[in-house]
Amino acid sequence: MKSTLLSSLIALLAFVKPAAGQNIGNQIMNEQELKPIKEKINNADSLPTLIKVLHIGDSHIKGGVFSQQFMEKLNNYYTGKYHGNLFFNFQWFCKIGTKYSDYNELAELDKQLKEEHFDLVIISLGTNDAFSGSSKTNFYEKIDHLVSKIKRLSPAACILITTPSDALRYNKQRGAYLSEPEIKNVTNTLIKYADEHAVAYWNLHQVMGGEYSINSWVQKKLAQPDRIHFTPKGYTILADWLFTAFINSMQGL
Repeated sequence: MKSTLLSSLIALLAFVKPAAGQNIGNQIMNEQELKPIKEKINNADSLPTLIKVLHIGDSHIKGGVFSQQFMEKLNNYYTGKYHGNLFFNFQWFCKIGTKYSDYNELAELDKQLKEEHFDLVIISLGTNDAFSGSSKTNFYEKIDHLVSKIKRLSPAACILITTPSDALRYNKQRGAYLSEPEIKNVTNTLIKYADEHAVAYWNLHQVMGGEYSINSWVQKKLAQPDRIHFTPKGYTILADWLFTAFINSMQGL
């Protein structure tokens, strides 16, 4: 009886969340840390300018939809604004199932960071840290290890951290998808780290509606039934939101 009541309550809570496609508080925090990007964009007033971006992540960017759509939106916008003088070039480095600590000792990533001279590195990790339990032990230090390596190997690069999206774990005993508490812990720790180390961040978990918001994305076929991953259309919406937040930050600096 208690299990049935709990499942009903969870379902009710899911329906009172903001609908999929309604972005809440869509802004990049600590945006002043992206000022070098703004300064380089301004160069396009007088000369051809290339901004190199590396997107590090897990299965959320493995398919390329999120990163590709974000890049295309930036180039479509700035090509018109600067008459073809400004171009964003994206590379993405991702492996399925990866956590922050998995990128600590990867020679391939180290080589890329040293040789490519990126202007911006976006880190989209944390979901697997939450679901594997890795976030329960020294997660703050794991974030610092990766961010410090990026700063050491690619010192001119600005860094933008994106928090994990909302995700649920299936509970066999209750026959329902329940909140994964570590998602909130990962999000809060990433924000704490970013604030304490002057790193720009985008709180995707909040923007998409917070806890249990993924259910409305599934209902609208914007997320997969596993309540973790998105459909191509869903990833395109996320790219739209990040594009809007980025453009607003550049205009505000």
